[in-house]
Amino acid sequence: MVVAVVAAAVAAVLTRPPGVEAARDGGSPACARLLARLPGSLDGLARVPQGAAGVAVWGADQEVVLRCGAAVIGPTTKECLPVGPDEATSVDWVRDAQSDRAVRFLTYGRDPAVEVTVRFAGGDPSGAPSRLVDLAAPVGQVPQTRSCV
Repeated sequence: MVVAVVAAAVAAVLTRPPGVEAARDGGSPACARLLARLPGSLDGLARVPQGAAGVAVWGADQEVVLRCGAAVIGPTTKECLPVGPDEATSVDWVRDAQSDRAVRFLTYGRDPAVEVTVRFAGGDPSGAPSRLVDLAAPVGQVPQTRSCV
């Protein structure tokens, strides 16, 4: 009986997604304010409690991961997308990296910077930017110093 309980506990730990590590400046007051404004659900995904400072996760399999306090990026030739429900509340995001299962976006011209990783199924990243729309209002309150050209 004890062996079965231990085996079940080990299996649960191994199948649970690992915790998300905080960004360098994730513990800043600006990141704490941002996390307090983030939605409880994002595109139908429930927010999952996290222990790391400046980190928010939506979806049981970490489909969307936000890390506030990431390194601020300077001018870049990478794709920059203004995303939001309308032009007045859009946020400039740089498509920083992409694999066959995820896209990582970074805010452009905001300090602290916000990093959002969106995981997708089927190798089709085209819907990834739509996951950023509901983040525009809270992320848009982080002061903007530059915008995409």
